[in-house]
Amino acid sequence: MTSVMSMSASPPAAVATASGYVALLQESDNTLRSHALKKLLECVDTLWHEVAESLPDLETIAEDLDLPQDMRQMAAAVASRVFFHLEEPSQALRLALEAGEAHFDLQHTSPYVQSLVRAAIDAYVVERLKVIDDEKDAKEEDIGISMEQLQAMVYRLLETCCKEGKYDHALGIALEAQETSKLREILISSGPSVEMLKYALNSSINVVSSKAFRQEALSVIAECLEQQIDIRKTASVDLIFVYQLLGKPEKVAEVLSKLVKGSDDDSLLGFQLCFDLSDSGDQAFVTRVAAALTKSDAQKKRWAQVDRVLTGGFSSELALSFLHKQSKADSLIMETLKKSLEERGSGGRSSILHNSAVLTHSYLYAGTTNDTFLRDHLDWMKKASNWAKFSATASLGVIHAGHITEAMHLLEPYLPSSPSDEGGSNVSPNGGYAEGGSLYALGLIHGSHSGSSAEKRKETAEFLRTHLRASHTNEVISHGAALGVGLTSMGSNELAAVNELKDLLDTDSAVSGEAAGIAIGMVLVGSGAGNVHNSLPANDKEEIMELVTELKNYARETQHEKIIRGISMGLALMQYGQEENADALIEDMRSDRDPILRYGAQYALALAYCGTGSNKAIRILLHTAVSDVSDDVRMAAVIGLAFVLFKTPERVPQLVKLLMESFNPHVRYASCIAVGIAMAGTGDSESVAMLEPMLDDMTDYVRQGALMGTAMIYMQQSDSSNGRKIRSFREKIASIVREKHQNTLTKMGAILSTGIIDCGGRNCSLGLGSRNGFTKMNSAVGLVLWLQHWHWYPMMHMFSLALTPTYTIGLNRDFKYPKKFEIVCNSKPSIFAYPKKLEEKKEEKKKRVETVALSTTAKEKARQARKRAKGGEGGAAMDVDKEEEKTESKDAVGDEKGEKMEVDKEEEEKKPKKKREPEPTTFRVGNPSRITIAQSQVCVFDLGQRYRPIRPEEKPLGVIILTDSTPGEAEDLGAVKAPSLEPEGECAPPEPFEWTPPDETAATDTKEPVKKEEK
Repeated sequence: MTSVMSMSASPPAAVATASGYVALLQESDNTLRSHALKKLLECVDTLWHEVAESLPDLETIAEDLDLPQDMRQMAAAVASRVFFHLEEPSQALRLALEAGEAHFDLQHTSPYVQSLVRAAIDAYVVERLKVIDDEKDAKEEDIGISMEQLQAMVYRLLETCCKEGKYDHALGIALEAQETSKLREILISSGPSVEMLKYALNSSINVVSSKAFRQEALSVIAECLEQQIDIRKTASVDLIFVYQLLGKPEKVAEVLSKLVKGSDDDSLLGFQLCFDLSDSGDQAFVTRVAAALTKSDAQKKRWAQVDRVLTGGFSSELALSFLHKQSKADSLIMETLKKSLEERGSGGRSSILHNSAVLTHSYLYAGTTNDTFLRDHLDWMKKASNWAKFSATASLGVIHAGHITEAMHLLEPYLPSSPSDEGGSNVSPNGGYAEGGSLYALGLIHGSHSGSSAEKRKETAEFLRTHLRASHTNEVISHGAALGVGLTSMGSNELAAVNELKDLLDTDSAVSGEAAGIAIGMVLVGSGAGNVHNSLPANDKEEIMELVTELKNYARETQHEKIIRGISMGLALMQYGQEENADALIEDMRSDRDPILRYGAQYALALAYCGTGSNKAIRILLHTAVSDVSDDVRMAAVIGLAFVLFKTPERVPQLVKLLMESFNPHVRYASCIAVGIAMAGTGDSESVAMLEPMLDDMTDYVRQGALMGTAMIYMQQSDSSNGRKIRSFREKIASIVREKHQNTLTKMGAILSTGIIDCGGRNCSLGLGSRNGFTKMNSAVGLVLWLQHWHWYPMMHMFSLALTPTYTIGLNRDFKYPKKFEIVCNSKPSIFAYPKKLEEKKEEKKKRVETVALSTTAKEKARQARKRAKGGEGGAAMDVDKEEEKTESKDAVGDEKGEKMEVDKEEEEKKPKKKREPEPTTFRVGNPSRITIAQSQVCVFDLGQRYRPIRPEEKPLGVIILTDSTPGEAEDLGAVKAPSLEPEGECAPPEPFEWTPPDETAATDTKEPVKKEEK
């Protein structure tokens, strides 16, 4: 009885087999079949392998419209679970949707529900993108799921997520499916909360692959931010960021105007955002923002400050002043390099190496305005001839980058005379190489800094265009003038300048035509094919579209490879930032038979998707890198990876790791350069280890690429970083230059690496991104054009456009810097210290080695001498006595020294040795100072000091606007001043002043200002 009761109380045993219930499915009685389906639902997760044999019967029941609905839904539910266990989620999803909500509850967290939800979202995203792209595909018919069913399920899922407060999940689905309306609903239903808006903004930038939908999503986010602009200040920061991404200068100007007209703190925030705008590298956009500002007379001083930042060139002035005053360039580097090249057999007669040394000098002193070495070694500089002279003169533009106030005065000895004087440019008998180089230098001075004065830039552009129109008969001057026009008018979309460059292109001169094609691309950078640029008038869009067609036709008709390359690079520059809008042109160029156009297509792809991390772009570049028949095309494809992935640089070494082992040396070279660009300034040990074997590659230009790539990685690294390997690398590049048997191209790489590793007075790094996350247009353009030095050496100067000064300076509302403002760096000082300078080796004179004589020998000689003196050798007696005295005194001194040395040694052993004090783990950085990107990660603001940043949440990098907590107290301030052309060590004349003679009667009513004469 007890056993029976215990058996009845226990739970029913699990079904051992489903064969009986499966057999009932063949019955004609619906009641039996319904009972079987209910039982199968209970045991299908464990006995699905038995039920799988009856899948056709289950699907037949589910599709039989004559049967009751609940019976059909149970059959679909059973079949769905069987397909789930068979790992066919699409079929399981189709049947789950037919089963209805009763059998497929989205709120359950079982693996079955989660798997089908993922499948549903994936299927909906695919179908949704097909609808957007107007594509027809048979996939919907294959799996038998209608778009309406998928949409209903996904919408139901979104509602469930919002009810449960999982807004981030709902946002992710809406963004992936590109549902603009749902995105708006989710953000509104969330509050909109600050966290959700930031999440939506970050996801739109980093996750959304379609530029068109990203623009829609950002517009929705902007609507939500506008509602919060009066509630919180940070909304203004985010709103300007969003409007800048949308390319709406008028909207940016509206937000800035409100801030500048507001309270003191609001105006300071406005100043900070002006500097951030200028830092983005798109000067044309900044100029349009300045033009759209609605100014008021009430705050004249504030508006003067805004104009000074946006169009007055103050950002460029800050960088120039810092690079000049804080330059840590080592003068011995160039002295040693020059001496090594002049040694017999070390390449002293090679124009390539001499040209590389001149370029290295410009890299070392880029933006510092220090050209003392060139002035001190004019004879060495005069060795340059023809195009080398062009490059040498243009290198002044790299050294004086941003020095716009003195540009014309500096280059006056080299500039051609005004064309209006004699009807054409005055060309010197040597062919105009210096004149052409000076025009190019003028463009580099104005184009290297994105924050330079808009007015000065425009004046210089007009000056260069005058020489461009008059120089068609001289290809050297026209080459320099064309590049100068492109640099000074970069991104301006000035169609008048484009037409003048096109006239030069039509002359069919190879050298001039190449520069004209590149310059057209610089003027129209980022304009696409003309049909997608929001700020262009309709007529300009049509004209640009016609121009693109003409350029492509011209490239296919001309016989000059240089012109084809110039046009292909120009077309590539026009696609900057266009993403999928550039796909049609890129595909047209990729499918061309001419390898030079395919070469341009790789850079067009790299610039169009620069910084996006697009999987589509990476897939195309990798495919081209291993499949194209042209070595140059494969090389460009590999380098393009660094541009697409520069925001996630650690992915580049992983992608090119196998390509470094390629049998093709061009691919190996490109892999070294790609790793160098991506990991520039990081000192990454793994990347350096990847490049080390390439330093001993059998091909000379691969060794060149490895040297330059390693130098890029080691930029702004201290001697103590990376296990002190940087010292051995510096020694290696110096030894390569000295070695007589080294190949010219390898030596060239070593020389250029010397300049790259210490560029800008050791205060610059290679950077494609701005502080607030934008891709810097001028840096991307400069780096792409610098890479063209493989084909044309004068492109090496474009490296200055990609250099970013890594300075940090705190400014008050008057744009003066408080000297007592400091930043705390939580690191050892040696980690971010400047590298140690070279020490000049002094030649040691060879000392005469004296033989050691025994004391008995010396005494014997003295006695013999005295005997000879007594014997009548009177003349020698004095000398001998002196010699004896010296010998004896030496012996005495020697004995004393010996005793002293022994005593000193004993005392030294007794004295305790001083212990080396441990290095501090934190230190304070003054104002202004160099703070590298890596260093900024360990730096924090001390909010307890008098001056505090207006945006304390930001990293201490670049220009920081400060608030004063005690404005009434006296301040110790410094003013930013641009460097003058005064010689080093000579005082500048004082300001004008009035002088009154001692005799008052001699004083006159009119007093002329008197200046102190220069000595």
